[in-house]
Amino acid sequence: MNQATRKPTTVGDILLFEYLEPLELKINDLAEMLQVHRNTISALVNNNRKLTTDMAFRLAKAFGTSAEFWLNLQAAVDVWETENDARLQVALDKIVTAEDFLAARSKADGKAA
Repeated sequence: MNQATRKPTTVGDILLFEYLEPLELKINDLAEMLQVHRNTISALVNNNRKLTTDMAFRLAKAFGTSAEFWLNLQAAVDVWETENDARLQVALDKIVTAEDFLAARSKADGKAA
């Protein structure tokens, strides 16, 4: 059984607690800085939207970080959510490996000959 771990910190939480609040920036300010609609930033900060590569590059430029920093944050959350999605795990358990699929096909072809 896998040890339960806490959900990684989201891009929205990092934006809010490490950038917006300390710099006293509002969502509208960041939207203006990044040249995007305020709803885009609001959804990201409130964890209602996933980070896009485009947005990672915008954030990197605005805050002097790397796009990889932002993308890695999003990737960690995505992996955690996948690993903790019971329905998806059931579906993944049903996936047949290429090796097993090819072996079964080869065995079936051998019987047909």
